[in-house]
Amino acid sequence: MRHARVIAAARPLPMRALVWLIAAALAVFALARWLESRPVAELPIRQSSAGAPSYAVAIAQMDRKLAGLRQLAAGRPDDWLMQERIAHQLMQRARLTGSFHDYADAQAALDRGFATAAPRSGPHLTQAALALSLHRLGVAERMLDAVDHYAVPAEAEVRAGEDAMRGDIALYRGQYGRARDVYLKLGEAGERPDQRLAIFWSKAGRPDDALAAIRRVERAGLVPGQALAQLALLRGTIELQRGNWDQADAAFADAERRFPGWWLSEAYRAQMLALRGNYPQAIRAFEALTARNDDPMLCDAIAGLYRARGDYAQTEFWAARAAKGWAERLRLLPEAALGHAVEHELAFGSAGRALDLARRDFANRPHGATAIALGWALIANNRPAEALRLIDAVNRSSWQSAEQHLVAARAHALLGQSEAADAEQDTALGLNPHALDPTATLLWYGH
Repeated sequence: MRHARVIAAARPLPMRALVWLIAAALAVFALARWLESRPVAELPIRQSSAGAPSYAVAIAQMDRKLAGLRQLAAGRPDDWLMQERIAHQLMQRARLTGSFHDYADAQAALDRGFATAAPRSGPHLTQAALALSLHRLGVAERMLDAVDHYAVPAEAEVRAGEDAMRGDIALYRGQYGRARDVYLKLGEAGERPDQRLAIFWSKAGRPDDALAAIRRVERAGLVPGQALAQLALLRGTIELQRGNWDQADAAFADAERRFPGWWLSEAYRAQMLALRGNYPQAIRAFEALTARNDDPMLCDAIAGLYRARGDYAQTEFWAARAAKGWAERLRLLPEAALGHAVEHELAFGSAGRALDLARRDFANRPHGATAIALGWALIANNRPAEALRLIDAVNRSSWQSAEQHLVAARAHALLGQSEAADAEQDTALGLNPHALDPTATLLWYGH
């Protein structure tokens, strides 16, 4: 009987049963493929109620904290930790205001802290962070080296912060592979380098990966409105760089909604008006911002708009006002001002002065953005062959932007190499369909 059951089990299934079995298997397979093809619903962005609800409130809170800290520090003149706390508040303020005076005051506080600190102690990590913000890569590196030589090894969280900053230093020195490896290693170690990765991928020609990294940060939990606004500006900048104006505009509007009253998000929105050719409204928006903020780029943007309208008297007025602002910033914190001062000189000033500033900036931070600015300065000084050699090196690297190909196109054209110029223009347009739009010259923020 046992053998009979085995023989019976081995008999083929009836045809009808076999057909039904195959049909069921195909249905299951089709369902699985359909489910795979459906987009996975993302978690919503959850804005925390913690933190200031608006720019004005944030600045008022910081000013109150600074007043209290300064009063405490006056009674403890030898306590470097008090000076570090003051510097930390000023750095937070500067990141919102963009004020070079805030950054300079932060540096002065750290200088006072180091003056009273015992050997092998002091605000090294805070100084490293400030030095990075001010484009002083050598100072930042020395500060991180000092932390590595503390008698008591730093905690894991501090070491992760150090590693992240070393990745940033590598990025701005043009060591892209090293920067990428540092960021990815941090992620493998359980840290969250996504915001840094977003910036890296956006420069490496991987905007979709950059936007995915931003989405991870935005959805990592409850996020304060100020942080969400900063992420929205980054998201909009990435979309702007690849010519997605509608998505960029929506992101900048999101930044304004998340953190109302922030002058920077309003500047980005005013710039979108300029790009779309709405010059009168853009001018009004920018001029209103100059009453609240002393960023000379606002004045450059206004000068560019008046020039586009053919109003040269107003162009000269606002360009002169911008020049005064850049001169003051170069006096206060030269390394931090070089990049944008180059752009001002190229647009409204001296080609020779632009080349001098661009060479200094590239020597300090030899990465894609400074190379592109130097390339334009070389072209403005009728040195296309030198510009082309510089940009060819950028094109061989992992840095990818439409603008580097526009520099190459212009250099080829000046050298009479029309086919190469056309090829470079096509590459630029493939990365950003708006790269050759007439209004592209009005870009000052996020380009």
